[in-house]
Amino acid sequence: MERDKLRDSLARLGIASEDYRVLKLLPLIYVAWSDGKMQSVQKERIHLFAARHYELSAAAVAVLEGWLSRAPTQAYFAEGLSDILFLAQAQDDMEVDFSELPALLAHAERIARSTADALDQPAAVSPEEEAALGDIARELHVDHGKSWGALLKELRQSSLGQA
Repeated sequence: MERDKLRDSLARLGIASEDYRVLKLLPLIYVAWSDGKMQSVQKERIHLFAARHYELSAAAVAVLEGWLSRAPTQAYFAEGLSDILFLAQAQDDMEVDFSELPALLAHAERIARSTADALDQPAAVSPEEEAALGDIARELHVDHGKSWGALLKELRQSSLGQA
């Protein structure tokens, strides 16, 4: 029953059941599009991450290319993130482990820090990206805490208040 729901959901998302691994890239895509644009450095890093960590079929690569060229809807992201959580909680041989979810969030934060203006700077995370990271954490049931950028900003404000 649950597998049928997942198969139906994947079909709605345009993903073949055997290509479910491409869903692991959706948090990165969500953060990259959160400010309304996909920067070329983000696109490059997502491609690199996908090549290093996943062996995607041609059909899965086509799904990824679609995500990179136009932002999925909020409903699409919500359904895809829900499917990732389902796969992580499933008691079967699918290759999504619950312990991977915090790492997916960490990779998404790295994409948020990927900007042409301030490459890899913690402060480069925009408010929209920060909100997207929070959304991902809630959907995946991961304790997000705060991004490095938010922590550094808080520390700066704290030290200014003490001076």
